Amino acid sequence: MYNNFLNAYQEFWLKATNFNSKTTRSDWWRVQLVNIIISIFTIPIFLRTFGFNIYGLVCIVPQIAIDVRRLRDFGKNWEWIFINLIPVFGWIVWFIWLGFGKSGNGKSKFI
Repeated sequence: MYNNFLNAYQEFWLKATNFNSKTTRSDWWRVQLVNIIISIFTIPIFLRTFGFNIYGLVCIVPQIAIDVRRLRDFGKNWEWIFINLIPVFGWIVWFIWLGFGKSGNGKSKFI
């Protein structure tokens, strides 16, 4: 089980700029859980030291990449990433699609 989390998190960083491959639902969940755990420990340290969370800033591009890969696996186009701009409703839809949506061959084509 530990290896699954380690492999998913390692893949998160190795595919940080890869928007074309796929990400399974379980790997997406594992990465989210690891990021939450790391953030719980780093936010207090970075907020006191720098005034903002550096770890969160560094994770922006890899997080967008994993979300786009997961969207495509779900069968949506990458443009759906902008649904996050709709407060509450967009976040709920996003969470349901990426966290609980189907895995497998999505309908959308790669770039």
